[in-house]
Amino acid sequence: MNSQRRVAYIDGLRAVAVLLVVAHHAVVASAAAPRSALENLLKHGNHGVDLFFVLSGFCLSYPTISALRHQGAGVFDTARYAAHRIVRIVPPYWIAYVVILAFFVTILKLGFGRPDAMPYYYSTSDFLKQLFFIDVHTQFLNGSFWTLPIEFRWYFVFPLLLYVWIRWRAVFLLIALTALCLSYAPGSLLDVQALPAFMSGIIAAELCVRRTHLGPWPAIATAAFGALAFVTTHSNGWHDGFNPSWYLCAFALVVWAGSSEALERLLSLRAIAFVGVTSYSIYLMHQPVLAFLEEFGVNRWLAALAGVGVGIAFWALAERPFMSKSSVRHDLVSGFHRFFDACFSRAGVRRLVKLDDAV
Repeated sequence: MNSQRRVAYIDGLRAVAVLLVVAHHAVVASAAAPRSALENLLKHGNHGVDLFFVLSGFCLSYPTISALRHQGAGVFDTARYAAHRIVRIVPPYWIAYVVILAFFVTILKLGFGRPDAMPYYYSTSDFLKQLFFIDVHTQFLNGSFWTLPIEFRWYFVFPLLLYVWIRWRAVFLLIALTALCLSYAPGSLLDVQALPAFMSGIIAAELCVRRTHLGPWPAIATAAFGALAFVTTHSNGWHDGFNPSWYLCAFALVVWAGSSEALERLLSLRAIAFVGVTSYSIYLMHQPVLAFLEEFGVNRWLAALAGVGVGIAFWALAERPFMSKSSVRHDLVSGFHRFFDACFSRAGVRRLVKLDDAV
């Protein structure tokens, strides 16, 4: 499996994840009840978030695991990793934040009603906390933003967990099992609930790199865990509808996509992969647009299409300059790399971690 094809099918999975989330918001934001079995099924599309979490663990770990598998050794540059994460996530988020805040203020000034996806009130404290990915008692400007602080905190623990996976598989699995058990405790933190999903992405990357032949089992597991999750989930919310069967389904789907040529080709289709490339922008922008249009009686699927369209336009105008081949990204990554390198040096932290394929 060449790298271009791999990237394409991973982008295809991102497209699946974001379109599920958009479909969920289209169904639950509407005043009209779901009109079909499909729409009742798509109410659970919010669990596309689980797929995003698994893909995050997969994509961050794949380069290192691949280097270990094919070269026998590798170097993890923590300063460069931190720089890449900052530049990839923060600038588009801040721009989206400002655009949505301007939209919110404008529609209120013009006398339009408040869309359900937006808060009744918004304080300076809420503004500052969201700006820096703090979600403690935070009123989110855009309901979809709740996942970003969890994702951001995952970036801090990822290098350590990747190191544990490479060195001590049993310890890694024990951590995942412990997090899974703790996630069932009343009032468990969202980070604890999401952690096994992120960690399963690392395992999926390992299986992909090693090209482990599992026959039809990933497809069977995807269907089985998906069916189990559907019949045992009784809430439309991710928080109160927490069900690990969803991310087991997501994990199985990622493994299946990497082992099935037919599914890989389907997910690699240019149109699907393009939606995946723009998925972050779609995720950031779609919900306020969709909710606002549905307030005026626009058909839920036309409103969803408009939300996707606004997300793609935002990608072209605001996110694309911070992606891999742009000079803006290169300059920012280089600057942050030097900054983090200096910080780690002053703190006595090793920036370069040498790894070898010891397992």
